[in-house]
Formats: sequence, C-alpha cells, structure tokens
Amino acid sequence: MDVSDLPKKNAIPEKVIDLIVSDTLRKNGVNLDDVKGKLSTEQKQLLKELVEELTMQVDQFVDQPTSHKKDAK
Repeated sequence: MDVSDLPKKNAIPEKVIDLIVSDTLRKNGVNLDDVKGKLSTEQKQLLKELVEELTMQVDQFVDQPTSHKKDAK
C-alpha cells in the first residue's frame, strides 16, 4: 500500500511531519545532508514501511468512536 492511497481527511500535513523530524534530528546533532547519501536501499525501504504502518495506526486511532478515546486515558 502506498501512502498516497491513504485517505487524506485526517492526514497530518507533510510540513508538520517535516518540521518535527528535522527538529528532532537537529536536536540530536544529525546533519541531514550527511545522512541522506548514506542510507542503503534496504534502510530507505524499511523507513518507508515504518511510516506507512504508523500512518495506518494513526488513521485507525482517529477513526475510533469518541468513547474509546476517553476510556484509553
């Protein structure tokens, strides 16, 4: 499943995700330009699959009835 196939109604804007990721990496002393060229094809695929899985989990959570969300707290 491609991330672009997922419904967009509850999607987190890409700009927000980019900001969070870049801020986290910067705080941990990671230079994005140095890292981009060092990821293997396998690592890129694993990261893509992780993002897709997390996106599906977030969508499922957002789509839950409100009563389940209150009980989870």
